Amino acid sequence: MKIIVIGAGMYVTGRNNSGVGTVLSSLSQLSKEVKIEKVTVIANSPSSSVEVESATKRINKTLNSSLFVDYYDLVNNRFEELFSNDNYDCAIIATPDNLHYQHCFLSLENKNHVLCVKPLVVNTNENRELIKLQIENNLLGMVEYHKRYDEANLYTKNIINDGSLGDLLYYQVDYSQRIGIPLKTFSGWVDNADIFQYLGVHYVDLFYFITGYIPVRLIAYGTNGILKQNGINTYDSIHVSIIWKRDDEGECITVFNTNWIDPECTSALSDQKYKLVGTRGRIENDHKNRGIELVSDESKIQHPNPYFSDYLFDPNGKKQFSGYGYQSIRQFIMDARDVISGNYEISYFEDKRPTFKQAMISTAIIESVHKSLSNKSNWESINAQI
Repeated sequence: MKIIVIGAGMYVTGRNNSGVGTVLSSLSQLSKEVKIEKVTVIANSPSSSVEVESATKRINKTLNSSLFVDYYDLVNNRFEELFSNDNYDCAIIATPDNLHYQHCFLSLENKNHVLCVKPLVVNTNENRELIKLQIENNLLGMVEYHKRYDEANLYTKNIINDGSLGDLLYYQVDYSQRIGIPLKTFSGWVDNADIFQYLGVHYVDLFYFITGYIPVRLIAYGTNGILKQNGINTYDSIHVSIIWKRDDEGECITVFNTNWIDPECTSALSDQKYKLVGTRGRIENDHKNRGIELVSDESKIQHPNPYFSDYLFDPNGKKQFSGYGYQSIRQFIMDARDVISGNYEISYFEDKRPTFKQAMISTAIIESVHKSLSNKSNWESINAQI
């Protein structure tokens, strides 16, 4: 199997000590299970070649793997030339939000199964076009909504499905990240994004995954402050209320409070929690404080989340890469392998994975949030029809 990875930022390489490099670490771990002939990382930053080489060496050494990774420079080469010189099976897209459509389209056009980080796109017309192209080419199109693989969320899904909470009334999400993300890490493109489409959409998809409810209308409000004072043209926080239609034709409301202006000294990159309340009970899930607290002279106070993705010892005392972030990427590669080998049709996965079709829910909500924000926070209807 040959795999393209478009983008060489923190999620791919863990550059600038920003993490483990979830994408390359996942592919290195998976290469012990699936034959991966090579991985080509594509990026347009002059420093990315060195970052990719360094990350590959670090990861292969840690996991005792031998994944072959090369680099394709978009500064001096055209995107299309890569496909004309070689045939690839899959593309993993981890680029800024505003480039997702372009990179998904080119990858599908060149017959690659596609996994794209969230959000897929931010308007429904582009989402529909990608679905059409994906189906025409008989390819998988999936979004990397890894919270679907988190055991804590799967437990919540069990509780909802067995009716323990009765009729759902409301779902409240509080989700924030450190201010260094917009000020430094994403400074080159953050003006083309906002905190709701970048982070909040994770919990939009999670609610849809847990309940299967259909969104009807919403209202959004954005606050301005420290980011605009630092020359960044995006909201400090966005607050969204969404009305959903339940299976019994009743309605419930979801409330999202999102920001990316947390202090750099906060004990985790992300502070995230949610609460689901029904007529017979409630469930709360704290995804920042999962029971581990690390205190040291070097790190101060931290709340690590090894359940997402990390290098942990296996029963034989060797490091392996594991977690629900890894499972999300692994599942895509295994599904693509099954389609390529003829074991399954792409339609088999439609109600089982975060496909481009399922992403229409989150895309339609993002689109309506943007309309509400630009229309004095009026209520807006949501059209998620394919």
